[in-house]
Amino acid sequence: MTDRYPAHTAIHPPTPRSHRSVLATLTIVLLGFCTPAIGEETPTRIHLERLALIGGGAATFRYVGFRYVDRAWYQGQKTDSIRWLNDWNGQTYVNFDKAGHFMGGLVMSQTLNEAYAWAGFGTRSAAFMGTLTSWAALLEIEMRDAYFDQWGFSIPDFVANTAGASLPLLHALFPRTRAIGFKFSYFPSNLYLDHKDRALADRSHIDHAIDDYEGMTTWMTIAVEQLLPDRAALRWPDDLGLALGYGVKGLHGSNVKSRGRFKRYPDRPDAQPEVLLGLDYDARRLPGRSRLAKYFKRQLNWIHLPTPAVRIYPDFRFYLLYM
Repeated sequence: MTDRYPAHTAIHPPTPRSHRSVLATLTIVLLGFCTPAIGEETPTRIHLERLALIGGGAATFRYVGFRYVDRAWYQGQKTDSIRWLNDWNGQTYVNFDKAGHFMGGLVMSQTLNEAYAWAGFGTRSAAFMGTLTSWAALLEIEMRDAYFDQWGFSIPDFVANTAGASLPLLHALFPRTRAIGFKFSYFPSNLYLDHKDRALADRSHIDHAIDDYEGMTTWMTIAVEQLLPDRAALRWPDDLGLALGYGVKGLHGSNVKSRGRFKRYPDRPDAQPEVLLGLDYDARRLPGRSRLAKYFKRQLNWIHLPTPAVRIYPDFRFYLLYM
């Protein structure tokens, strides 16, 4: 196996803002676990008891989650007006944090979409409600950020949230677009694995795994079989697709600039984007036909499993297995 590091070592560190998006997504996924039959029934009528379970669970997780983040993060100076941020330059994370916001919105929207379908709503209605609910939840988080001087309302983050939350609705309205999906992968970077020694030596480091952006990669997957003519599709393996990956290498640490005049370590080169081309496996085609098995396979399918890949930017490199 070709060694991926040190050329691709650190993870893409989410700011505390990203921690809140991750928390919101995890609570919705946990709610989805409570309804393992999601998306497996043909909608016939609205099941009010299921809808009540979804609403009650979401309200509970929201209350508990916000009580936690209020204590953990919302302790700074509040402002009287919205602090607008237009951070498109990517000087801190080369915009990989926007990929995190996109994936957070997508996972939340898709999970709620399936939950509403489990409650009896039709395909398009469930997708619309899932998109609207997740978009509103992420807007609430962004608005809470907006009135703190250390955060602010990030327009790029909100655009990424909206794009991710809208994708399941696009898939419902235009079924052929389901050939395009998104996944993520992670392999700890040296910035995180050696963070204690690096911190003592005042070298670039990542303190928490959730901040390890340089070890993360976001993938746009293509279900090739769905795009081929019928005769060619019969010859293409059902569970094999292609994937275009985006990552970052050379980050300077958590919440510090990695590019430009004000980067944390002036003697180090700027962080760079990384573009990869690889294969993709559809985990939904793994063995197991029970409703619970199908649910777990759908959740596993958010992860891009290790496959051969080629880095095509900033230079060419082959990976026998890209983690």
